[in-house]
Amino acid sequence: MKYIRIFDDHATFINPAIQTDQHKHHALEMIVSRDGIIHIEDAFGNALASQAVLVLPDQLHQTTTTGETTFVFIEPESDLAKVILTTFNSTQSIQSIEGSISEVDRKAFAGGGIPTSLPKTIKYVNLIDDRVQRATDFIRSHITTHEFNLEMLAEMACLSTSRFTHLFKDQVGIPLRPFILWCRMRVAVTSVLAGMTITQAAYEAGFSDTAHLSRTFMDMFGVNPSAVLKQ
Repeated sequence: MKYIRIFDDHATFINPAIQTDQHKHHALEMIVSRDGIIHIEDAFGNALASQAVLVLPDQLHQTTTTGETTFVFIEPESDLAKVILTTFNSTQSIQSIEGSISEVDRKAFAGGGIPTSLPKTIKYVNLIDDRVQRATDFIRSHITTHEFNLEMLAEMACLSTSRFTHLFKDQVGIPLRPFILWCRMRVAVTSVLAGMTITQAAYEAGFSDTAHLSRTFMDMFGVNPSAVLKQ
């Protein structure tokens, strides 16, 4: 079974056994196997095998799964991500969480859902600087209608370009350009799921062409988009 769904704060992808190249993306990632094993290795050679794995945002990793597996990609600035990061180890790039979640929760993840036991209603202080938050909100809400440049976004944040560049990476975890590409990728995947071809989705999301979208998808997810986005 293949299944892809995108929500406000996360996306769920269910796929049979899969092997990825080394890749990284901006999402906090939970990988849960329904009936097999997840083999994963990070950029430092740390490797593990488990039925449930957590991968921190912006970490290079390579994944091989056996059996049907659910990948949950969670926006790292969301409240849901903050809940998960306070529940598990927030400093280890890849980690097994098989022994830290109940069998009921593991089955919920494996079925493509978010366990109701996660306290989504917890209120958090916004850890992102308000000036950077204005810029990220603008990028997300105008990703299909605007071209963005450093000077415009720095002015919006009332910062010099050099200060904005430093503060953005410090607060968000990645530089400005990869963040914009992450937002474009979300639009592209949503567009394909809505019925567009990959070529149409590439232009809708602001990629220069289909090849640009394909290269970016490979860099972020370690597989060719045509292998997972089309049934």
